[in-house]
Amino acid sequence: MRYTLEQGKVTFFLEGELNTLTSEDVEIEIDDVLKGQRIDSIVFDMGDLIYITSAGLRILVRLKKIYNDTRLVRVQPEVYHVLEMVGFNQLFSIERAA
Repeated sequence: MRYTLEQGKVTFFLEGELNTLTSEDVEIEIDDVLKGQRIDSIVFDMGDLIYITSAGLRILVRLKKIYNDTRLVRVQPEVYHVLEMVGFNQLFSIERAA
């Protein structure tokens, strides 16, 4: 997974599917990046994410509890529909894909 880290802001670029099979590896990678860093905000760039399940949603919720400034950007329509159905549009700042 690609990421950028600049002045306390980390952006993770999610791609493909975030499901039961992939979420454990993604969560380990995220935790490795965050370990020992002073993080003020997390951005998940979902421009290349095509599918998300409850396993992926749990990662987002866990990080939101730790890092209040957690945002979702470039969210594709299919993924946005799932986020909206579970009420994440009220929990997160979400920017839809253009």
